[in-house]
Amino acid sequence: MHRGLIAVAALLASGCETAAVENVRAWTPPEPSSTVLTPAWAERAPTAQDILNVYPARALSEAVEGVAYLNCTVNATRALDCVEGTESTPGYGFGPAALQVSRLFVVREDYPGVAPGVAVRLPVRFEVE
Repeated sequence: MHRGLIAVAALLASGCETAAVENVRAWTPPEPSSTVLTPAWAERAPTAQDILNVYPARALSEAVEGVAYLNCTVNATRALDCVEGTESTPGYGFGPAALQVSRLFVVREDYPGVAPGVAVRLPVRFEVE
């Protein structure tokens, strides 16, 4: 009885291996989203390419999306000085990546309520299409 089960299992396993080899396709990671929403308060903001440049490699290869929330202060030059806050998907490096793109934001001079010294919570979203 055991020999019969082993033979059937071996036959099934060999059939599965053949099917798997025939259906193998080269996997390519998904493309990051090309949509960037510029906040109303931003005179300058990162582009889709800027975000692609820092998208964590492991997250991209696994098609993982995430949001990193940064705690920022508007400085005298209207740029943002940020520190990591929280991440929606911990362990993928979205916080450090968001810190890199946060340096590209510049606050509009005429935007009400956002001036040097003001604290802002900045969400940076990483998405794939």
